[in-house]
Amino acid sequence: MIKKPSSRPQPAEKTNRTRRRPVSRKQSDFLKKKPDEELIAPPAYKRGSMRVVALGGLGEVGRNMNTIEYNGQILLIDCGVLFPSEKQPGVDLILPDFDYIRPRLDKVQALVLTHGHEDHIGAVPYLLRERPDIPLIGSKLTLALVQAKCEEFKLKPRCIEVKDGQEVKAGVFDLSFIAVTHSIPDALAVVVKTPAGKIIDTGDMKIDPLPLDKRLTNLRAFAKEGEEGVDLLMMDSTNAEVPGFVKPEISVAPALDLAFSQAKAKIVVASFSSHVHRVQQIVDISCKYHRHVVFVGRSMVRNMQIAADLGYLKLPKGAVVDIKDIGKYRDNQLVYICTGSQGEPLAALGRIANGEHRDIEVGDNDTVILASSLIPGNEKEVYGIINKLVNLGARVVNRDNASIHVSGHADEGELLYMYNIVQPRNAMPIHGEARHQLANGLIAIKTGVDPKNVVLARNGDVVDLYKSKASIVGSVPCQYVYVDGSSVGEVSEEELEKRRQLSTDGYVSAFVPVDLKKCKVVGEVSVSASPLLQREVDLKKIQTIASDAVGAEMQGGEKNTKKLEQELKRSLSAYLGRNTQRKPIIIPAVSSVGTTK
Repeated sequence: MIKKPSSRPQPAEKTNRTRRRPVSRKQSDFLKKKPDEELIAPPAYKRGSMRVVALGGLGEVGRNMNTIEYNGQILLIDCGVLFPSEKQPGVDLILPDFDYIRPRLDKVQALVLTHGHEDHIGAVPYLLRERPDIPLIGSKLTLALVQAKCEEFKLKPRCIEVKDGQEVKAGVFDLSFIAVTHSIPDALAVVVKTPAGKIIDTGDMKIDPLPLDKRLTNLRAFAKEGEEGVDLLMMDSTNAEVPGFVKPEISVAPALDLAFSQAKAKIVVASFSSHVHRVQQIVDISCKYHRHVVFVGRSMVRNMQIAADLGYLKLPKGAVVDIKDIGKYRDNQLVYICTGSQGEPLAALGRIANGEHRDIEVGDNDTVILASSLIPGNEKEVYGIINKLVNLGARVVNRDNASIHVSGHADEGELLYMYNIVQPRNAMPIHGEARHQLANGLIAIKTGVDPKNVVLARNGDVVDLYKSKASIVGSVPCQYVYVDGSSVGEVSEEELEKRRQLSTDGYVSAFVPVDLKKCKVVGEVSVSASPLLQREVDLKKIQTIASDAVGAEMQGGEKNTKKLEQELKRSLSAYLGRNTQRKPIIIPAVSSVGTTK
């Protein structure tokens, strides 16, 4: 049986901060949520062990962050963000919960960054605001992207650049790095050694046999570590349910080439702003068809400039033109590479689809290519954008009608190879939803890992590695931390629930002027409602209900305005519930315009 903790509520819902006792469960129970279960505090740290706690990235795809502790010193691996869903209105970003390490930030020896994606580096500035001198360890491109991000926060991080095969020391932690392929260049796995044992965190990875930059996943290095003995392998779970092997990045070129050859006017390509290899292929094909490239979107322009400056992106002379110069060219001479492939309404593609982009319009004969994966949960937004583009007359090429994307994460076949090569004593699947982690754990068992040594942890679960045995010993609180504008951690679940209620059910406000001395409503009742409800209810009817409810209470002898407001709210809620099947937010106001003796 795979060893796993009892299920806990995800932090997106209100999390109970009391304690619970971990119990063994069947594999299927790992996928169930038990909101009423409690946490149990882990035992005191046992000297000579390595303690691993994930502060994000387990049971979700995003905000990846792992902590490793040995004899009072702490190593952090990744510090990313999670992007909000439609159930979190008004939220800009979701951060890992730093509460677990905040009292001991002075014990943090370094933060290792496996690669430059937002879900692994996006929260770095927020951590450095709490302790600016934490050393950052990563590859050249990863650190360049982090430094650009930190500049926006007026931070100057201390960076230590590493590459494949390099070894460094961070306090008591001996670190070495192994090249892995992913959907961004310069990704690294990290090997962490202490007297308690050896851990490998792969970060996000795949095994691409034909990478564009010729930088292969270093399977020889993984095999060498495996021969020496690996106590715990923490491996990417995202595609663990997908059979077979991921196609190489170069395999998308024919589909892209075909789309370009059939395009009659302008081409708009939406991609992740960090996918340098995909952008390189688009640039190369654009040159083949004598088109100029225009980078669109702040993050796209910034990241591609960094990649080009460092030599990761090859831009032939004259291949790229500035967006302010597009008037000098015909539509069939231009390719716009922009952000917004996940349907984000404020990204470049979203504004183009809504007809709100200052410089770019699409219409008949234009081609739009979505050259990226569809992240689970974004389906509604992405297909909404596609429909808008089609209605504008554009031809849309996406994963449904062309092979224009390959994943950056290892499929089942590659994970099997990795487990067979490394042969770890213990496995702890990371980076993925619960179903992905479970599939990863079952793959580990297929390759000979003892089922008792496969740990399916959740965010906040405390995993101790002691005498080459990994086990969950307890859990610590691990909540979502919301960034909303300039506020960090100030938005509560109660506030989000009100926002969700406003977005789905709307609001009604009623202002009732009264003369408490005469016990009657005086003047006109003022009523307003959200546009949604204005289409479904009669505001004059609400005026009448409000006046009658407050008047009847006063006739009964009630002169307390707060209690009158309570009755007003009750009456309007009952009416709206019966007539709209909604539960809008009611904003009652009763104001005395007379005086009482």
